Amino acid sequence: MGGQQGEGIESCGEIMATILAKEGYSLYSQRLFASRIKGGHTTFALRIALEQIMSIGESIDFLVALDQETVDMHGGEVRDGGFIICDSKVKPDFSKFEGSKVHCLALPISETALKQGSLLMRNIVALGMSVALLGFDTAPFKDAIAAKFAKKSQDIIDKNLQAFADGHALVMASKGDVEVDTLPAPGKKDQMFLLGNEACALGAIAAGSRFMASYPITPASEVMEYMIKHMDALGMTIVQTEDEIAACMTAMGGVYAGVRGFTCTSGPGLSLMAESLSMASMAELPMVVIDVQRSGPSTGMATKVETSDIDAACYNAHGDYANIVISPTSIEECFYEIQKAFNLAEQYQCPVIFMPDLQQGLNKQSVPSFDLHRVPIERGQLMKEEDLPPLERPHYFKRFQLTDSGISPRTIPGMKNGLFLSTGLEHNEEGKPAEAPTMHVAQTDKRFRKLETVAEHYDPFLVNCPHKEADVLIVGIASSRGALEEAAAELNAEGVAVNHLQLRLIKPFPKKQLEAYYNTAKKVIICEQNATGQLANLFKIHMDDKTKISSCLKYDGNPFTKSYVKAAIKEVL
Repeated sequence: MGGQQGEGIESCGEIMATILAKEGYSLYSQRLFASRIKGGHTTFALRIALEQIMSIGESIDFLVALDQETVDMHGGEVRDGGFIICDSKVKPDFSKFEGSKVHCLALPISETALKQGSLLMRNIVALGMSVALLGFDTAPFKDAIAAKFAKKSQDIIDKNLQAFADGHALVMASKGDVEVDTLPAPGKKDQMFLLGNEACALGAIAAGSRFMASYPITPASEVMEYMIKHMDALGMTIVQTEDEIAACMTAMGGVYAGVRGFTCTSGPGLSLMAESLSMASMAELPMVVIDVQRSGPSTGMATKVETSDIDAACYNAHGDYANIVISPTSIEECFYEIQKAFNLAEQYQCPVIFMPDLQQGLNKQSVPSFDLHRVPIERGQLMKEEDLPPLERPHYFKRFQLTDSGISPRTIPGMKNGLFLSTGLEHNEEGKPAEAPTMHVAQTDKRFRKLETVAEHYDPFLVNCPHKEADVLIVGIASSRGALEEAAAELNAEGVAVNHLQLRLIKPFPKKQLEAYYNTAKKVIICEQNATGQLANLFKIHMDDKTKISSCLKYDGNPFTKSYVKAAIKEVL
């Protein structure tokens, strides 16, 4: 469905998606909108299936247009046998579809809404039309409309219900003898329908976090908004700071005090946090930063998807900066992997950058209901007060002890016998400023030595590799997973041996774990949404045979599609 922002496009799609999710259908939604408060072209797309799906797909079955711009921009995506419904008020031009197998209907959407007293009901009229086209039962949608306007008067509820019924009747009378494909009811499922940002917030809560400091930024704001919505019920403290620098430092203060604090941002905010994250690395603070990636540089296209923060996450801070960078492969993993991010931060006592992308953060998907006990809370070398030996002058607790693993025992400030001095200065084992060359070398080596085992304690990638030897290995990141899985499945069915890995661990780079799949493939294609091949560059830095590496790049703001990936694979082969 498409039109102008502010016309209820998204709320119409939300009602439909919420009902279908409750009925047990698997859903994947996509919002495309401009970086403005009101006005500008916007669409809400919904893919409906019986089995789990992880991409928006390509062709359109039904297009509902509130303006000519929607017809012009998206009409060409409608498949043979599909429908375009446009508001007759705009006197739609369907001339380019003459002779095609696309069914074009000009129906009085605005006029029907005005019969109930307001153009604001155009989206409800369109919802009724959509339900009619798809052949779904109207009863649950009527219940949802009544619930949506329950706080309004009965007159408002009745008018919206009538607008829905009128829209439904218009389509039923207009589509004639054309047969419309419908999906059978799958039966109820124990599933959720939510944003990746909401999954991140839920995951942080499940991980035991009750403190967040953040500054609003598209496309990450929903994480903070969700936390604020539930802060009173869960006894949380959420601080909206004046900027991202303050957000990062405030969250670091919470972490220093012993709580599982975090912050959330996107590319511009991550840049502002660079100095603070460098300090967190030096002070070995278990800091978690969620970076919901968007199109850059600068403000770029704030409502469009990219995975172009890889370099920034790995190298953003100054000096020899030791940190961990991970990325979820799905909205479901936004919940589970953010919990692991908190565990990794405390186990390795360093900043962890958690990087979903905009497609995951801002677009809802149906996922199996979450298991709250699947990821246990692990706090690493956090000491208990009763385990600390008495201090004897002149010796103090060695917060930065030079251990073989590189991981030192950690206390919370205020623990008896557990002095915790931590600044941005280089220090000795007790945390006191120390600039002796030997100590700086020893502490630098310690900070990097502790990261050597990350890939052994964290599952670095999702494996979909049916072939011992592959014609091509495709590697993706973040929301590209669905398109890559579908492309790999089709090519394997066509006789091309395709293996697929979806990378979770970006830094430290899991070379050892990748080699078994990398070395047995004739070609390796790295699929990522940026112009410079940032992930491919990491492969070229770390892997031995660089000649087999090719890139499949996309940086137009739109997500990967199956056909785009297939074309890239065939070109390389």
